[in-house]
Amino acid sequence: MSVGLINGMGANPYTQTSHTAKTGKTNKELGVMKCVSAGGQKVSLCSDALMSYASPQTGESINIYKAENYSADNPLYLIKGLDANGNEFEQEIDASKINPSRCSYNELMVLNLETGHTSPSDYLHAVAVRDKAGTGSYFEKADYLAYAQAAMKDQKTMGNWASYLSYDKWIQSLMAYVSGKGNI
Repeated sequence: MSVGLINGMGANPYTQTSHTAKTGKTNKELGVMKCVSAGGQKVSLCSDALMSYASPQTGESINIYKAENYSADNPLYLIKGLDANGNEFEQEIDASKINPSRCSYNELMVLNLETGHTSPSDYLHAVAVRDKAGTGSYFEKADYLAYAQAAMKDQKTMGNWASYLSYDKWIQSLMAYVSGKGNI
């Protein structure tokens, strides 16, 4: 399973890097932390993001923000970070157009934010579903809805009813949102 870091939580391999030369602001002012994994991959996690996560295996790091022109009628999010090659990227995602039956992990996380699923258990649902899907990159598309239903079925088989019901509530909420937008 990929190790994710949420808003800088986790083991403390963080080292501050200087952005002062580029922006005139310190890392603390920018809310930026750099993390070096055991494999030597650098990832960028920003404390001002709504959600941040990273994969030491691929070197990808993602920071999700609401876009400047975000509104309930225009649910645009901006993801920024480093790709697997260590290159900075920026991408805009419209939450109202996401279909969990064919989306990337990044889009699933945007959908979580848009539907208010920001608790650690909601994040862990998404991580478990990504692990079940076997996707390597956060950008790789998969049928996350089918994998979520499979994870829920696993919980039922194990008799873990609290987790089963938690997955069901999470899936139903995502489906209500995307169905209301005409995505399914």
